[in-house]
Amino acid sequence: MGNWKLIGTCCLVTVLTFSGPAMKARAGSPEFARTPDEWEKLRDNVMEYDELAGLIHEYNVTVQKNQLDLNDKKKDDLVTRDQYAQYYRDAASDARSAISGDDPVSDAKSAVSAAKADKEADVSTEDLEIYRLTYDQTEANLVAGAQTSMISYFQQKYELERSMINLELSEAEYQAALAKQSAGMTTQVDVFTAQENIQNSRGAIDKLRASVEETRQKLCVMLGWKYNDIIEIMDIPVVDMERTGLINPETDKEKAIQNNYTLKINKRKMENASTDITKETLKRTISSNEQNINTVLIKDYQAVLQTKAAYEKAVGEYNLESKNMDIAQQKYQLLMLSPFDYQRQKNTYNVKSIAVKSAELTLYQAVQTYDNAVNGLASTGG
Repeated sequence: MGNWKLIGTCCLVTVLTFSGPAMKARAGSPEFARTPDEWEKLRDNVMEYDELAGLIHEYNVTVQKNQLDLNDKKKDDLVTRDQYAQYYRDAASDARSAISGDDPVSDAKSAVSAAKADKEADVSTEDLEIYRLTYDQTEANLVAGAQTSMISYFQQKYELERSMINLELSEAEYQAALAKQSAGMTTQVDVFTAQENIQNSRGAIDKLRASVEETRQKLCVMLGWKYNDIIEIMDIPVVDMERTGLINPETDKEKAIQNNYTLKINKRKMENASTDITKETLKRTISSNEQNINTVLIKDYQAVLQTKAAYEKAVGEYNLESKNMDIAQQKYQLLMLSPFDYQRQKNTYNVKSIAVKSAELTLYQAVQTYDNAVNGLASTGG
């Protein structure tokens, strides 16, 4: 495939069809906004976790549309609160001008529209800065969504790997059941059960493969590729375990409040408010926002602690199983362990290994969610 990302939206399909090399796409920023090295990394067909924010900013369709909307508002002189209020007052004037006295029903509708526009003008708190903050919040949420999807992609791949390992064991159990049946040591029901386990495993694998592909396609479209482009998806970075022990919601609370997009928007609205009732309502909303941010930060911190404990537990179980595997290997070489029992032990060992990788991803997601909350995305409850 080509070396350029393409903006586009496409349906997700099970069977991929390829429409030729990707074409050069137009980024959201001018060429001088980034260094040649930065553009080269964003334009290659490699998806890296630390590039997600840049890819969203340059190639995501929603982000580009929002930037165009901001530019249009500047051109239309919709910049200050007064200009937005005048926009509504002009609409009210137009509605009143439509009242002719010839059609009572039409005149009544125009009068209602005029009164509604006048009210909007009185309570209006909009300005260009509020739209900018709102669109920045949208972009930050899109980045967070891409992060979650990329982590989920690898989680699903690990689950697929685990299911394929279990399928191997199910097939071994089926062969063992057939052998026992031939020796008169088991019933046909046991053979059917083993066969059914194989079918269930294969069904689960098919579903997981479809899920992995759907997540891959979703990521591609979000980040500017076509859904069927061939790209390389790099591994998620490893968790900084030392940092997980340094996270402190008490020291991060003030930063989370200062960075929060919803809180910034509501504070700006209060600055723009012209009526006492609007100001009082926003004042109460802001107070509630700050309390909710603190609550969310503590909740996200607890999630980090819980997922870290789960990761450490998974590592402990894997280490134990590694010892069991070493013993099984020795016994198998000395013909003291049957091939089937060795296969069972190997299956358990491999599953524990995958569990460690999966638990680390879950921990990484928890840390990322906490960081996103500190950086402005903590839910404010309104």
